[in-house]
Amino acid sequence: MNPRSVERAVWTLGIGGFLAYLLGALLAPNPTRILPYVAGASVVGVPIANWYVTRELDRFPSEGAGRLTMFFLTTFVVAYLGMEAVEFVVAPDSTAETVGQAAATLVGLHVGRRTAYRGGYDRIRAALVAERGAE
Repeated sequence: MNPRSVERAVWTLGIGGFLAYLLGALLAPNPTRILPYVAGASVVGVPIANWYVTRELDRFPSEGAGRLTMFFLTTFVVAYLGMEAVEFVVAPDSTAETVGQAAATLVGLHVGRRTAYRGGYDRIRAALVAERGAE
């Protein structure tokens, strides 16, 4: 098992578990007994996550590990910061807030892809290697 397949498995299980939890929470009639519904929903959540992660990995320009993690971390951080900025600027529970948060998520995906695909990962890795070599 190489580092890239370990990375893919970790992200597939993490995202699949999150999707299974969301779907299980939607299906459970009693919020205190959610676990059986989450386990059942994992039959749907994990394959969807595997499809998405595999699709993202196939688009990367190289076979090395780390690009997928850079993509997801950048996406999550940018989307979170964008959502916080929208909540700070726009009135709560408004249509503008919903649209702004959706836009923040799309911007996060765009920045994450740009970082992982178009040289951002390579520049960060080169800077870390150069820093390590200077020590």
